[in-house]
Amino acid sequence: MLGRLYAISFILTILILLWYQKNYLDKSSEIFQAQLNSENIVLPTSSVHQFHTKSFENGYLKYSFSGDKIIYFTDNHFEASGNLVYRTYDLKENETAVIKTSKATGQMEIIEEKEGQTAFSMGANSRIKNAQLPEEVIFDFKKNIGKTRNIYIDMINEEIHSNSAIESNGPQGSLKGKGFSYSIKNEEFKINSQVDGKVIIPNGNNKLN
Repeated sequence: MLGRLYAISFILTILILLWYQKNYLDKSSEIFQAQLNSENIVLPTSSVHQFHTKSFENGYLKYSFSGDKIIYFTDNHFEASGNLVYRTYDLKENETAVIKTSKATGQMEIIEEKEGQTAFSMGANSRIKNAQLPEEVIFDFKKNIGKTRNIYIDMINEEIHSNSAIESNGPQGSLKGKGFSYSIKNEEFKINSQVDGKVIIPNGNNKLN
């Protein structure tokens, strides 16, 4: 009799455990599926090693972006790293600006939306809308060569700027200052404030600030 009770208790325990496991797995599956269907979840869609992208406008090369690795995500943002080089070009495809750094994040925009296109093909059918470069940056703006950090590149308004300390040496002189702006369209480089150094004036005279 006692043995039968033990057997019944054992079977009941197994049944309860099986029910609990099934109920737990069902709930976990529902939660996971809800997370996958949520608009807020951000997942990587693809990554490219040794990438080199180019953007054209009216048939002319506008800019290029290359580096060791880039990862695209479902919310159309990207993360890039390793030997990153961003270049802009004039109508004769001469380089007008070169930026070198090691890390970048930013947002992509769709160039041409195709039927059946998914997030996995986003990298091939889009271009960079903007980019943030938080690490140290070596730049060359119309032969004004220097370094700074935390640069923001706005592809839509064709502007590059930073509020960080900057050092530059070139046609405008050997300068230090706080922040800069560079117009890609007008090819104009300007240090924002606290400018110090040897400024070269267009008429050939030098001035100390």
